Amino acid sequence: MKIKRILLLIVIISAGMFPVLSQMMLQPVAAVNLIRSEMISRDALDEFVAELQAANGGQAVDEAEALDIMINDILVLQGAEKVGIVLLDKDLDTLVAKQRISVESQVGRVLTDAEFASVILQAYNMTLEDFRMTNKQNYIVNTYIRQEKSEIVTNIPAPTEDEIKAFHKKSAVSFINPEYIHLSHIFISKNDPATDNAKEKADAVYRQYEYGTKNYDALVLEFSQDESSKFLGGDIGWLAIDDTINRQVFGDNFIDSVFSLDAGNISKVLESKTGYHIVSILDHLPARLLSLDDPLSPENAMTVRQYISQTLYVENQQAAFSAAVLELVKELREEAEITILL
Repeated sequence: MKIKRILLLIVIISAGMFPVLSQMMLQPVAAVNLIRSEMISRDALDEFVAELQAANGGQAVDEAEALDIMINDILVLQGAEKVGIVLLDKDLDTLVAKQRISVESQVGRVLTDAEFASVILQAYNMTLEDFRMTNKQNYIVNTYIRQEKSEIVTNIPAPTEDEIKAFHKKSAVSFINPEYIHLSHIFISKNDPATDNAKEKADAVYRQYEYGTKNYDALVLEFSQDESSKFLGGDIGWLAIDDTINRQVFGDNFIDSVFSLDAGNISKVLESKTGYHIVSILDHLPARLLSLDDPLSPENAMTVRQYISQTLYVENQQAAFSAAVLELVKELREEAEITILL
């Protein structure tokens, strides 16, 4: 059960100003009291229903169910407060900073405060302040549930071999590797201002290989303009035949040409969108259905068995956490005073 972010601060409009709107906003639909009385207003409920509808693609949301979620949120947060679970501002700063570092690692550079706020808004439709509040509440709720229901959320058994095999059997078509090649290249860029005619230079390099003047590895070091691979023998790793990103970067003709080569082949000069390449095929693997002990891909050593085991274990964790939430909420509802005015 996902604990939703709730509105903890209700802005009170003076009764002397806009009295009709003020009364409508303050109209209570429920009151919850575990350690103190907390009101849920009609305005807050309507806002939450609208959020749920937007999250569900515009589908209608049952108002009573939405109210139940809001009541549960208040109960869990008050329950955590009752047993003394808090998150200090400095610890929240550290938590958000870690998430920011994770985002920056994905975009490949340090973000300004404004850029980070923009990423949060696009990804979660939240202001940075709302994002901080949500992180704080999630931390408190998770800590509270794991503390109060540790017997449910710990010691979760690992999936059995039979469960792993059954999952693989049902999902076998999901574990298919496309055709792969492992390749290296000598790269001459079309956009190098120091090169007058990139095609002529690539042809000249290839002739040195063809006539045996220099071997392929020596030519990579001397002539390749791919700085990220030239000191690795030109190795640019594995490429899947259905890799749409690389097809956009290099072009279909180049990708189809390299996949027509066998392992051990060295190509003539091939043109891509970015330049000219002399390609060495280090390995060439056909498409195939993966067995339990096969790696997920040539670039991922995790086996299908390990992946399924991890997936099932996470599902078991989520189920256990949901059961813990339901049990805890039931106990809190029995202890609290709840008045529903709908």
